[in-house]
Amino acid sequence: MKMTLRVWMVFFCAAMLGSVNNLASAQEFPSKSITIIANYGPGSGNDLIARELSQKLSEQMKTPVIVENKVGATGNIAMDYVAQGKPDGYTMVLSSTSSIIYQASNTIRTVIAKDFTPIAFVAGLPYVLSVPPSVPAKTLKDLAAIAKAKPGELNYNGPAGSMSAFIGSLFKSSAGVDMVMVPYKATSDAQIDVLAGRIQLWITTSASAFPLVKSGKVTVLAVTGQQRLSSLPDVPTAIESGFPDLSPDISFFLLGPPGIPAPIVTKLNQNINAVLKTPAMAERLANLATVVKMGSPEEVQQHLLAETVRWQAAVKNEVLSK
Repeated sequence: MKMTLRVWMVFFCAAMLGSVNNLASAQEFPSKSITIIANYGPGSGNDLIARELSQKLSEQMKTPVIVENKVGATGNIAMDYVAQGKPDGYTMVLSSTSSIIYQASNTIRTVIAKDFTPIAFVAGLPYVLSVPPSVPAKTLKDLAAIAKAKPGELNYNGPAGSMSAFIGSLFKSSAGVDMVMVPYKATSDAQIDVLAGRIQLWITTSASAFPLVKSGKVTVLAVTGQQRLSSLPDVPTAIESGFPDLSPDISFFLLGPPGIPAPIVTKLNQNINAVLKTPAMAERLANLATVVKMGSPEEVQQHLLAETVRWQAAVKNEVLSK
């Protein structure tokens, strides 16, 4: 009995010491710079949102918040890097629905719904479907007609397993057309080819498309999501355009290595949400054609689990492009 009580006391004291240490760490946090890893290249929606957030979060937390790009394997090089990091709250990855889609159709080392600490939502944004001037389409139905007349001759951007590829597949099946998916490692590479006319349908986030849209270098046919963008009020949704299946948009969220102490997660979440509530941040995100999205770490985790089920079903039903 004495041994049992002694063992219990050892475990109790260890647990109490761990709790005290966690609280002390949270009170001291942050004591150095925080890094947000962007898992896509410069100019991508992921990168742009990370940089807007980092600037305001630096001011909010009174410590430098820097952005580092780690590109490759459809974002999974960055995911693996963060999953193996030290669970102290100083390294996070800005991930998105695109990573969930990729993991649903590929064998990967780390799984979003179980190998990370969910921290906070950041933003939501639709995808934009646009064409270069060489394609004389003004609507999605115009593009469908052109694609039907030229089976297998029109290209759209990937890579396989990405949201762009998924939306491209939905468009092909909805319109009953044959188009070719061209894989690209970075958003900037696809942008170069759409300007050169080698890509006839450019499917990218509203944030990435916005500079070319503003300059008139591409024609926007539609946006995904349930409602029009305030920054593109004259552009119909794909649903309004007669393609109800083209509704997916992207959620962006911050994840950390597994095992970050709860008090530090709470502190990060509260500071990030405080930044997102400011008119200045809302305006910055609106300029990227995105909207503010907030929630608790628990709500982020629920979202990850639900989206994983959704995209696994898409793979099972062979909706995703390969």
